[in-house]
Amino acid sequence: VFEAASRAPGTPKMGGAAPTVMVHVNAVDLADENGVGWIDGVEAPVSMRTVNQLICAGGYRKIVFGVNGEVLYLGGKERFFSQAQRRAIAARDGGCIIPGCQVNAAWAEVHHIIPWVNHGPTDINNGVLLCWFHHHSIETSGWLIRMVRGKPEVMAPVCFDPTRTWVPGQDHRAHRASGAGVGNRARTRAHPRATDSAH
Repeated sequence: VFEAASRAPGTPKMGGAAPTVMVHVNAVDLADENGVGWIDGVEAPVSMRTVNQLICAGGYRKIVFGVNGEVLYLGGKERFFSQAQRRAIAARDGGCIIPGCQVNAAWAEVHHIIPWVNHGPTDINNGVLLCWFHHHSIETSGWLIRMVRGKPEVMAPVCFDPTRTWVPGQDHRAHRASGAGVGNRARTRAHPRATDSAH
């Protein structure tokens, strides 16, 4: 809910940015895939898996501290999908690409097919829309995703598909309409009127 609201054009800004959940993690822990992350104002830590999921969806900024705790360097935001990329992916996918899932683009997150921790690029051909549930369970649910000629394909867990067959992911409903067929029907309806008026 918070993520969808933060993307809405009318959401108030704080310091020029939409409200954002800040998660802090030690760079060594992040590189080693070990340890935990911390959210300001929350006592309990979050798992490294959660940290990686949040980075996948929202990116991260590197901050280098000196021996006295002073900030030496603040990097730019990295490994996140821009609004333009998100719009393009939303136009292609329409919502969560998992077959049968009804979550639309406004409520979906962009997922790196090749994880960013494995040097997966943050580009349109490596991003797909997943709902919160499927995004946060993709590593353990058994669903697999790949990109074929610029379109996502999915393989269901064995409990849903014992044959483990790759099928096209769900796409935007606009792609399911036949533009040529609509145009032909329109011309077919228009043609008799044109003929009648000519007579």
